[in-house]
Amino acid sequence: MTAFPGAGRCEWESLRSSDAPLAVIYASTGDYEVAYTVGENCASPYELRYGSDAIWSGYLSLIPYNLANKGFSGFDATTGAVADGVLWGTAPDDAVKMLFSIDISTTLSKPGIMVTQIANNAGTELNANYPVTLTYSGQRLVLVPSESWPKGSLFSVYYSSSIVDINGYPVSDATTVYFSVIMDHSEDNTAMVPSDRKVRVVIPANAYDNDFFITLSTGTDRPDITAANSKLVASPGSPEFMSALNIRPYDASGIPVVSNSVCVVVLPYDLNDARFAGKQLKASNLSIWRMDEDRKLWVKQTGAALNTVSRQVSLPVRSFSSYALIGLPDIDLNPVYVFPVPFRPNAGDRDRYGSWDPADLITFTNLPASGRVRIYTISGNLVRELAITPPQIKWDVKNSEGEVVASGVYIWEVTIGGNRKTGKLIVIK
Repeated sequence: MTAFPGAGRCEWESLRSSDAPLAVIYASTGDYEVAYTVGENCASPYELRYGSDAIWSGYLSLIPYNLANKGFSGFDATTGAVADGVLWGTAPDDAVKMLFSIDISTTLSKPGIMVTQIANNAGTELNANYPVTLTYSGQRLVLVPSESWPKGSLFSVYYSSSIVDINGYPVSDATTVYFSVIMDHSEDNTAMVPSDRKVRVVIPANAYDNDFFITLSTGTDRPDITAANSKLVASPGSPEFMSALNIRPYDASGIPVVSNSVCVVVLPYDLNDARFAGKQLKASNLSIWRMDEDRKLWVKQTGAALNTVSRQVSLPVRSFSSYALIGLPDIDLNPVYVFPVPFRPNAGDRDRYGSWDPADLITFTNLPASGRVRIYTISGNLVRELAITPPQIKWDVKNSEGEVVASGVYIWEVTIGGNRKTGKLIVIK
């Protein structure tokens, strides 16, 4: 037997154990830490990291020193596909196998598991407990449904920190993970994103020839999305990227398939999101854009429907790709107006004519997200130019030299892009 220091390292390039097939090093960095044991129940990753300098065990294996997640590491699935940490397309009679990086103690662990059917195939939220039989097998936690998983349903699995290793230490923090069940092609189906259940895809019956599943991903850090977003800056109207949804359909064997029918992509919006503060986005200016996957470019789609009650935008589509919800800043100048007219600061009636108080002066209101305000003399000479800071700005009745202008009639102009609105001002000092 050999003693190893708790933070000991070695330069072994690979290690495989025929006795513990799950304790396999798949990638070598040349920098490993003793952090996993099999064999005698006298050592654990916790003890190896925090215990005394010497830990004895019958057999030792290694995992990478920089392993990001030493608890739950994913699903051990033979069907379906994983996207955004969700297992999509579990077969109705398949056990759901959750894989951990550490052996689970079958004697010390308490169940600590709650399986919930979040929604059925129609997208109706149920949030009902679902009975399962629970077993532990090495690094696997296996969930066997008492009855077949209902096709098209979305499930959550909550597991607590009462799942422990051989020394009784939690193998992972309490967490909730999700999986969906393959869809019955002969029925209407609605798929939803677990993290935001308003993000949905509606698939009519017989859109596919056989049972199928789709993966949904709202991640925005993929290279194609980053490239497409970078090109929005040069697009007319300064479009604002808000969210994305990648949709990929597969048959039961995991082979990509194409829909026979029109499906509907539904994306929610929240204009109060802090990310869009001050950008003057309007619901009426929201639209769904499709990714041109060859050119890595967002292309605006026609036919989208806006629902201001549910705060969603929906788009009928014949094939799936990546989609983005994109808003255009408000460039409508019709609501813009100026007050007071006339401006008579010395008339003694500030409510009607204004005053020299900085809170009064001349106000341009209901302004768009950006643009310029220009004031001209009646003969067309530029007096002052101001940058728009919505929703309103004040003109201090001074010219570009900082001098108070003379009494008279002035022309104001507000512009944004190719839009323009003008009106008259009267100053009586």
